[in-house]
Amino acid sequence: MVHLNQDISIWEAKSQLAFNEPLKPGDPLYVKTDSARGDFSLKRLYRELNVDNQGMAHSKPAAPRKQYTLFTGHRGCGKSTELLRIADYLHSPDRYYVIHLDCLEKLDINNLKYSDVLLALAAALLEQLEKEDGIVIDQVFLTRLENWFKERVEVHTALQDFAAEVKAGAKIQTGLPWLGKLFGELTNKINIGSTYREELRLVVRNNFTEFADAFNQLILAGEEKIRAAGKGQRILFTVDGTDRLDQEDAPKFFVEDVHQLTQINGLFIYCAPIHLLHQDNCITASFNQPFRLPMLKVRDRDGEDIPENIAVMRELALRRVPEQLFDEIDTVDYLVRFSGGHPRDLLRLLNVAINYADEERIDRSAAEKAVKQVANEYRRFINTEDYSRLVQIDMHPDAPDDFTDEQSSLMLYNLILLEYNDYFWKSHPLITTLPGYKKAKYATE
Repeated sequence: MVHLNQDISIWEAKSQLAFNEPLKPGDPLYVKTDSARGDFSLKRLYRELNVDNQGMAHSKPAAPRKQYTLFTGHRGCGKSTELLRIADYLHSPDRYYVIHLDCLEKLDINNLKYSDVLLALAAALLEQLEKEDGIVIDQVFLTRLENWFKERVEVHTALQDFAAEVKAGAKIQTGLPWLGKLFGELTNKINIGSTYREELRLVVRNNFTEFADAFNQLILAGEEKIRAAGKGQRILFTVDGTDRLDQEDAPKFFVEDVHQLTQINGLFIYCAPIHLLHQDNCITASFNQPFRLPMLKVRDRDGEDIPENIAVMRELALRRVPEQLFDEIDTVDYLVRFSGGHPRDLLRLLNVAINYADEERIDRSAAEKAVKQVANEYRRFINTEDYSRLVQIDMHPDAPDDFTDEQSSLMLYNLILLEYNDYFWKSHPLITTLPGYKKAKYATE
C-alpha cells in the first residue's frame, strides 16, 4: 500500500481533512471506493446515457431528447466527488459536452428555486460555449432569449434599474458574449439575495413557457455547433448541491416544481437527497429510476466486519493522515468502524481525534474521545422515542419498508440511519454508543 506525504506533521495532515470540499478528478487524495459499496457500478448510469463499457456513445438507439436522472445517496457519502468524475469522464468528443453546475458555489442553497437553477444553467452554458470553447451560435438562435429579457425583464418596473446596470458599459447588446454577461448577472443577483431576486423569480414563473422555449432553442443550436466543432455529441447538464435541500424544500423543488424542470428538453443529472426517495411522492414518475451511490459497507447486515471494505476506508484515512501519525493501525480501524462507512464522518472523526491527540500521534484515547464528541453532536437530532425505533430497525434491517414514515425519513436525512446497498438500513454506529440507544436495546433483551 502506497501512501502520500509520509513525512508530514499532524498539523499538515489536519489541513487535508476538509470534508466539505469534493475532490477533483486526478486529486492524489482520491481513493476508489466502488468495491466497498457492494453491488455498485457506474456502468448502469452510463448505459442510461447510451455510453458502452468502452466509453463510446451510441447514436442508435439515440439517447432520448429529454431525460432527467436523480443521483442520490446520503450527504457526505461522496456524491459530489463522484459526480465530478462522472462529468469529467463523459465530457468528451465521443460522448457529451458537459455543463456542470455546483449550486453551493453559484446559488443560495438555503433559498433555492427552480428558476434560480435554470437561469444558472443557461448562464453556465452560454459562458462555456463562448469563453472556454469559442463556439459561435448564429444570432437567429439567440434572438428569442434576448427578446425574453427585453420584453419580460427590461420592461418590468421593479427591474428597470437592474437592466440599466447590466447594459451599462456594454458596447454590443446582442450575441453570445452579451447573453452570457446578461445571464451571469441574473444568476449573481439571485445568489447574493439582492432586492431583485424575488422579482426575477416572479418574471420567470409568469413567463416560463417563453423562457423554456428560448432555452430549448439554444440547446438544440448549441448541440449542432458542438458536434460540428468535435466537442461532443449532446449537451449534458450535471447539477450538484440540490441534495442539500432540506425536508421542506426538496419536495417543493423535485415534486411540486418538476413540471418546470422537465420543460427544458435536455439531458440532466440532478443530485437529490436520499430521504426524498422514502417519502410518499411521485418523484419516479418524472425522473429515471434513481441512481444511488451506496454507503461503504464496513459491516454486513448482521454487524460482522467486512475486512476488505475496512481496508478501503483505512486507505481513505491514511491518504490524509499517514500511518506514522497513529499509535497503531487498530486505532485507524476503530475510527473506520464508527464512521459506519460514511466518508465524511471518517474525516470528521480524524479531525476531532487530532484535536485530542497528545504531541504528534493519535492514540486510542484520542480516538475514543473523538467518537464520543461526534456521537453527542448527533444526539441533538434524536427524539427519545427514536431509540426504540432504531433498535427495531437494527434487529430487522431487511425490512425497512415497515418504517418508511416521516420520522424514519428524517432520520435518514440526519444520518441517524444509514442505508446500504440492497437497501438495508442500520443505525449509525456512533448512535449505538449513546445512553438512550443502550437503554432501548436493553429493554428489548
